[in-house]
Amino acid sequence: MKIVIIGASHGGLQAAVTLRKLNPQTEVILIEKRSEISFISSGIVLKMNQLVDELDDVRYFSLEELRKKGINVLLNAAVTKINSEEKMITYQNTHNKKYEMNYEKLILATGSNQFSTNLTLPSKEKVTVFKNYPSSVEVLEKLEKAKSISIVGGGYIGVELCDALKGKGKEIHLIESADSVLFRYVGKELSALIEQKIKDSGVKLHLNESVIGFSNIEEETFITNTTNEAIENEYVIVAVNARPDTTLVKDFLDLNANGTIRVNEHMQTSNPDIYALGDVISYPVSNSYRKSFIPLVNNVVRSATVAAMNALGHSMNYNKTQKTTATKIFGCYVSSTGLTEVEAKFEGMDVESVFLTLPCQLPYLQIKEDVHIKMVFEKGTHKLIGGQLMSEKDITQSINTLSLAINKETTLEELVSMDFYFNPGINHPMGVISRAAYEFLIEKLKE
Repeated sequence: MKIVIIGASHGGLQAAVTLRKLNPQTEVILIEKRSEISFISSGIVLKMNQLVDELDDVRYFSLEELRKKGINVLLNAAVTKINSEEKMITYQNTHNKKYEMNYEKLILATGSNQFSTNLTLPSKEKVTVFKNYPSSVEVLEKLEKAKSISIVGGGYIGVELCDALKGKGKEIHLIESADSVLFRYVGKELSALIEQKIKDSGVKLHLNESVIGFSNIEEETFITNTTNEAIENEYVIVAVNARPDTTLVKDFLDLNANGTIRVNEHMQTSNPDIYALGDVISYPVSNSYRKSFIPLVNNVVRSATVAAMNALGHSMNYNKTQKTTATKIFGCYVSSTGLTEVEAKFEGMDVESVFLTLPCQLPYLQIKEDVHIKMVFEKGTHKLIGGQLMSEKDITQSINTLSLAINKETTLEELVSMDFYFNPGINHPMGVISRAAYEFLIEKLKE
């Protein structure tokens, strides 16, 4: 079996390694248009937070490691055409010399484009986006030099950048068009706590503001114009709107309304010999009637595993996603899974929620750590559909428990009586999830 994979980022690499593990006789060719592989786009934050020595270290596979696994990797090879009828691809190198290659199965891991926006970016030197290694190197250098920086987008990338830049003597502006940060992942309660920490760090937060353009761009200090004000800055990072890259296949594969490639539960496209995965597809979401474009690496890796399994004839379905995420910002761990209240209402669900601040340890211990927890339930069924956590204590693994509970349609009553561990030096006899569910259930029954 000869399987060609287009794209050597998270998904392409996971698919390639899985194929070779399943069947070492499978010929796997990994084609990448760039000169490097395996770079993690958030590496710039890790470097600024001094979690790694060099930006180039933020990779999880080297070219040599892949080749030792028997994977044929072609770098600087841009695929220009796919002939699905003849099962042939055409690619060219940096000298524009063209080559052809046949395949038996094709896996599309073309991912998403650089962050895009309706704005016209006037100068790459002053207003930029980043995702791959070369662009991250350039951005890191500019961030170190600039004294005033605007970050457009209050999602994870924007907030993590603010956290990494705080305390460095720079004037930082965070611009978000919505009325709260991280609104895709957390509700108003946690957003308000995070926003206060952002402000306390010295970052100037601009909510309900959209960037409409730039002026005085030829000056060292130029203007970022928003719907409310003119912000002076020396450098701007645009951290919004990833878009699926379907350029190669949009003319012969079925696409969804949002531009992603349509796949079945096996990651199979409208052509049964072509599979797609990662940021180029949409995912089924728990408690949603629609598939959504959710560019998260955990979804990418899961879909790549499913695609590789099915390409070799091992039937496996893609499980639904809860868009489970976690980060550490401004001294706190923040994690989320499932639907927020706003999303649930958009889906037409009648929901209720609980938000509590609970101590992690029993009162006799000197250490005092609190956790903010929010859980969203469907009314009537009491089924858990969303959960959010925030604490200075690393409670991120608990979000995986909530994700599993959502996937298994666990109810409020079941969470109260769930079997969780207890250690008198670590936690309460009822874990934070059970305690939050318990307090909510008591209030409901008292009514």
